[in-house]
Amino acid sequence: MEIAGEHYLDAPDLAIKDCESALALSEKINFEEGIGEALGWLAFLNEQQGNINIAIDYYNRSLVLAKKTGSKKSEATIYSNLGIIYNNLGMPGSALIYYKQSLKICEDIKDTSGIATSFNNMALVYKFQGKIPEALENLSNALHYYELLQDGDGIATAQSNIASVYQEQKQYENAKAFYFKSLAVQQKLKDNYGIGSTFNLLGGLYEEMKLPDSALYYFTKALEVRTQINDKQGIAYTQKNLGNIYTVLKRPADAKEAYLKSLTLFEELADKKGISVVTNLYGASLVNEGDLMHGESYLDRSLRVARELSFPADIRNAAGNLQQLYRKKSRWKEALEMYDLYIQMRDTIENNENIKAALKTQAKYEYEKKEALLKSEQEKKDALADAELRKQKLIRNSVIGGLAVVACFLVVVFLQRNRISAEKKRSDELLLNILPEETAEELKQTGAAKAKSFDMVTVLFTDFKNFTQAAEHLSAEELVSEINYCYSEFDRIISNHGIEKIKTIGDAYMCAGGLPVNNTTHAFDVVQAGLEMQQFILSHKEQREKENKPFFELRVGIHTGPVVAGIVGIKKFAYDIWGDTVNIASRMESSGESGKVNISQVTYELVKEKFTCTFRGKIDAKNKGQMEMYFVDHTLGKG
Repeated sequence: MEIAGEHYLDAPDLAIKDCESALALSEKINFEEGIGEALGWLAFLNEQQGNINIAIDYYNRSLVLAKKTGSKKSEATIYSNLGIIYNNLGMPGSALIYYKQSLKICEDIKDTSGIATSFNNMALVYKFQGKIPEALENLSNALHYYELLQDGDGIATAQSNIASVYQEQKQYENAKAFYFKSLAVQQKLKDNYGIGSTFNLLGGLYEEMKLPDSALYYFTKALEVRTQINDKQGIAYTQKNLGNIYTVLKRPADAKEAYLKSLTLFEELADKKGISVVTNLYGASLVNEGDLMHGESYLDRSLRVARELSFPADIRNAAGNLQQLYRKKSRWKEALEMYDLYIQMRDTIENNENIKAALKTQAKYEYEKKEALLKSEQEKKDALADAELRKQKLIRNSVIGGLAVVACFLVVVFLQRNRISAEKKRSDELLLNILPEETAEELKQTGAAKAKSFDMVTVLFTDFKNFTQAAEHLSAEELVSEINYCYSEFDRIISNHGIEKIKTIGDAYMCAGGLPVNNTTHAFDVVQAGLEMQQFILSHKEQREKENKPFFELRVGIHTGPVVAGIVGIKKFAYDIWGDTVNIASRMESSGESGKVNISQVTYELVKEKFTCTFRGKIDAKNKGQMEMYFVDHTLGKG
């Protein structure tokens, strides 16, 4: 492990091998402390390398060990690290869940440092979500605890994060004040790493303020400090920033030199994120100078690495530059493909902004509708006044025959209006029967419904284990009737828990909680629904056995994670969801057992306080390798 510590900055691949050796040896001699340390380092190193799924697996393994050994502090740290991963993946809802779990443990064991860190981390999530009051409140709490500890580094970090919140709100004077407060603390501590970082942040602030000369000054200061302490990663990012400023200042030669220096360091560090960013910037600068051949090579590399990391912003940036390059080369098909990819990634990133804009548009629409209604009502009042005068005249001059014609006409209008109203109600009911209410309303209003990303939903799959055998002993009519009977009960169960039915595929039933409206109880709701489905099938099986009739047995699988949801098709369209979460939920079902509810590690972490579960260990899941799974026994308190 000490050798890994020496290697991890300059040779992370060697560090990983060192940690794997440490883990193997620790397991051989049953040295739990060594196992825990090796797992933690392997998680961290793989995270830095962009191997996110591997990192999460190592963290989950270390979490199981921490719980086994009763190491609450380690457990809190692992939750915190998992929160960081999900926050970096752009899944703030998941990150908050882990940060709050870490905070609760830290409060229970009175770990003041951990409490401060949790508040700081949660603040960054709220900042990402645009919840500025919550972000500042949590940072204020973090600063308070750091001050209690007299933790200068923590104080400087909290102040810097407060500055970044103000910067995002374009309150630049407040941002500068807190950056300089942070810098003063770091200079007092002679914390050169912190000083270099704050100089770099100040450079970014002035760059955003469109003051390139001031930005250049602070980036240069950051580079000086980081070079003195040989902070290679810091140097790489500052060189990248200098390249951007030189580009603004119309110094292309200096910009390219800075980008290449940055890229060289990122390659030495095997920092895939940095490589993706800088190859895109350098490639774009080459294209702007007319060097299309070399520019394409760098942009292709940027896109390839960004896709490998699944970072939407970097994919968007590379795709945007590539589509411009392909246009210049008249490669129209490839240009269109890159443009489509650019739009897709842009929409993914701007989803929150789109939702906010839609809400504003809706508010404007509602206001205009009310204004139109008021105007219409006033016109009706004026028309009624005129009509009243005409009516008096009509009463004096009209004949009974004329009144009869009017009466017949009114009856026809009344009946027609009622028929149209009934047809509209029926069509609305049919639409709501196949689409969620919010999606159906959007479809009626705009004629289309946009796909939406959800950070955290819980997906449930069911499958009848002995479907084929039972079907052989049933007529077609009996088979359909039996399936309909079971699915109708499933529909009632999920409706009781606010869960959205997605679809049925033969003898498989799929539903999801936490969409189309987000909530915090979706994992509990879906697991509870799964238990109720199993109870229903078991009771129905007993009844069928008494009648000597074929019966079904049920497998239920559940997983929690991000999905994309939307409408597919133009005929017989359907609301559907996509993403690896769906695949894993399906694997939970196929890896389960009849009569059981099988859940993933992620779902277990969300519901373990409310259900008793049996850990199954690592089970092979098709195309997913080994995954940790749990059987849900029952709801706590219900026996």
